[in-house]
Amino acid sequence: MRDRIKIIANPFSGGGRAWTLALKVADLLTRGGATVELFETRRAGDAREEAARTRNLNALVAVGGDGTVNEVLNGLPETGAPPVGLVPGGTANVLAKELRLPWSPEGLARVISGGREIRWDLGVERESGRKFLLFASAGYDAHVVHLFHAAREKPAPVPSYALFNMGLYVVWGLKSILEYEAPRIAVELDGRPLPRPASWVQVSNIASYGGPLLFTPEARPDDGLFEVMIQTAPRKRDVLRMFWAGILNFLFGIAYRMPDVTFHAARRVRLTSADGRAVPLQVDGDPGGHLPADLEVVPGGVRILAP
Repeated sequence: MRDRIKIIANPFSGGGRAWTLALKVADLLTRGGATVELFETRRAGDAREEAARTRNLNALVAVGGDGTVNEVLNGLPETGAPPVGLVPGGTANVLAKELRLPWSPEGLARVISGGREIRWDLGVERESGRKFLLFASAGYDAHVVHLFHAAREKPAPVPSYALFNMGLYVVWGLKSILEYEAPRIAVELDGRPLPRPASWVQVSNIASYGGPLLFTPEARPDDGLFEVMIQTAPRKRDVLRMFWAGILNFLFGIAYRMPDVTFHAARRVRLTSADGRAVPLQVDGDPGGHLPADLEVVPGGVRILAP
């Protein structure tokens, strides 16, 4: 039993489902003998700030979606950080699916109180210091992420979580392709520049992208390497072909290879705009500013509680 546990919960995640889960899991852990502190976030950045204040804990638990987990990750102290647990209550829950976490409060409480610790490779964007567990990318998906979050922040007559579920995210992405112009991205892999500019670069720590998409099937979170998917063709139809390839790979395990797409293993990936245009970056499904980006893997850089 991990006796001192802090839970950081986003009450708005999943339309309020995350807060209900947090209360149930906290109660189960308390009844099991743990000392539990429950913190409720109110605004963006709260999870990061609260995680930075953690000391002498046996576990730090993030309740919400992948964005909440990323905030907690970026707040962890450099030394003495506790293992991170997860109670999935978001939209995509990519990390929870990758870990194959149970979905019941009872199962999640068991993982937090008595699950094993695994070492997970940590991604770091050296320009900003931002950390990530899943993936970072520049190209079409980053373009959609930036548009999506900008729309999400606008005032709405109903809560944003009711407007923007995973299905609408896909619809939003398909609509946005009408105005999309592919960027030109200069790529360096472990200090070696590639000869041609890319239009889409996916730097992954895990195989799954979220939803029925598999862009980097060889990515592993414990091998000390990124898998890097690079597409060079710039047309809109090439973007659609990339999504079709990701769907086929996810649903049927069909490796639909395209001549304009290559895959690479690397410890460090540097991305810059090849023509001076602003190129959006996404990190763990959230906006990550714009290029340049200097992405490096730290092998086994974070401890995570798993079944």
